[in-house]
Amino acid sequence: MTFETPTALALGLAIPAIIALWILRPRRPRLRVPSLLLWPGSPAERQSARPWQRLRNHPLLWLQLAAAALLALAAARPFAPADAAGRHLVVFLDSSGSMQARDVAPNRFEAARRALLDLARGLGPDQEMTVIRLDEEPRVLVAGAHSINQVEAAVSGEAPSYGPADAGAAVALAAGLSQGPAEWIMVGDGGLAFPDDARRPAGTSFRFVAVGQSAANVSITGLIARTGPDGLSLQAGLRNLGPDPVSGHLQLVAEGELIGAREWRLEPERETYVIWGHLAAGPRWYEVRLSGVPAAANALEHDDRAWIAISVPDEPTALLISPGSTFLERVLSVHGSLRPFRAAPADWSGLVAQNVVYPMVVFDRFWPETPPASSLLLVGPPTGEEFRPGEIWPRTSHPLLRHVDWSEVQVATARKLPLDGDWETVVDSDGGPLLAVRTVAGRRQAAFAFELSQSDLPLRPAFPILMANLLDWLVARPEAAPQTIPVGTSASVEASPLAERIWVETLDGQHYDLAPPWPPRSFRPPAPGLYRVVQEGQEIRQEAALVADGYHPLEADLSPRTPDLAAADGEPPAPARGALSFWPWLAAAIVLLSLVEWWMDARGE
Repeated sequence: MTFETPTALALGLAIPAIIALWILRPRRPRLRVPSLLLWPGSPAERQSARPWQRLRNHPLLWLQLAAAALLALAAARPFAPADAAGRHLVVFLDSSGSMQARDVAPNRFEAARRALLDLARGLGPDQEMTVIRLDEEPRVLVAGAHSINQVEAAVSGEAPSYGPADAGAAVALAAGLSQGPAEWIMVGDGGLAFPDDARRPAGTSFRFVAVGQSAANVSITGLIARTGPDGLSLQAGLRNLGPDPVSGHLQLVAEGELIGAREWRLEPERETYVIWGHLAAGPRWYEVRLSGVPAAANALEHDDRAWIAISVPDEPTALLISPGSTFLERVLSVHGSLRPFRAAPADWSGLVAQNVVYPMVVFDRFWPETPPASSLLLVGPPTGEEFRPGEIWPRTSHPLLRHVDWSEVQVATARKLPLDGDWETVVDSDGGPLLAVRTVAGRRQAAFAFELSQSDLPLRPAFPILMANLLDWLVARPEAAPQTIPVGTSASVEASPLAERIWVETLDGQHYDLAPPWPPRSFRPPAPGLYRVVQEGQEIRQEAALVADGYHPLEADLSPRTPDLAAADGEPPAPARGALSFWPWLAAAIVLLSLVEWWMDARGE
């Protein structure tokens, strides 16, 4: 047995004090008389009373001594130390999507939090607790806590997530924190799967504290779109994970407006599909919602909705008019948003006669007298005064030169560009502009004053970056295809070279900044729903849809499960024993002794 506050044993000095009071206390016999009128005071008797008396064997004396001894022991807080495994508790707080189920009030996560605090309330003086949040990215909420106040402060602001838990990462994290024997405790509904190779360290015990009960749930398993000759069709999947038949309605919403609803009925553990066909073109996104489902048959909310974004990617074409340029052909072919074609300068007149309009035309060493109504990239003017640049002055602050290192680029010969006041110089030199741009009637144009073969620019790392910036500026990238990810995972964003800011916004206007700083960080949707990824710069604005799917088969199943985690040595250790405190029992004994003493004294004994 060990004492938590051994200095409190000094209260045992009350024992000799009680004995001294009993020795000094005069003990005159009690006599019952009919009246005190004939009983005069006797000073002689009081004077003859001795200050010291013989200590008598009295029950009240022993009761008082026992109460004083128990009080000193209780104040010292004696306890039996925990065994090695019980001194360190590692608690996994299940925060996965199924913990939002409402089969217990207000939900399973709050019930798990209360169970965790009950464990912390029972910590002994020699015990410590580490709490690990178990979700998509397990992390330590508190390490080495010795009191309930520390644990309560660490978990007070936590809320359940929407996706599945990464149990393997949590086991690896706990194994790194468990130095020696420990007791692992999982608090949750058991709706997770340990990897086959997951093992707890040897000498570590494991137990499961169950939260929740068997609950029914109806889920929307997905929403897909198909485009055919008859227009757009949508198909939504429904699944009943409860023990009873259930029915309800499925609402169809187009860009926030309700456009239809279908009735459905599902038998236990069955799945069905609801289809809408012949939908008119126009809406950019659709949503389906469950309605009319009894709360007892649907304990989980976040899989009651599904979204889909409709997009028809457009791949603009680019025409290269060149006698032959390996560098330009390769740049155009690897650009993800262009479909390039090449023609010789002699074929230009025939192409003009066909009246085919290309979004962008690249003229290499061939500049037509009448430019087409397209965005133009002019490389190497065939005529003009020739000069040899000695000093080159790039405008490093210009958006087209972002991440472009022009410091080592050399140009052998160039020609004067026939520029007027509409052109903006991007790269200048002592002989004249080397790169200039302008916008005419909504069409963008860029001109190089030199042939690529007259410069080492194509051999420098700056060339692919500069060309990517120019092509994105000349022809804006089409809207990217919508991206759908499971809730709880992260989406990476491919930044446009001309983007100065990237953010994600929700349908209700909330913003999540991704860049700057660069490169843009990945985005983890905070909840299921439809998001819009926006890239904006001085010359561009691009948008792409992102859908976070709220359904996961493991989280949608709310049936009770009991997880088990095998030990590394294959032998389950004995259950861990925590510290056992004796002071509550001692306090109860003190109260009982006090009541007995009062009762005896009241009876005159």
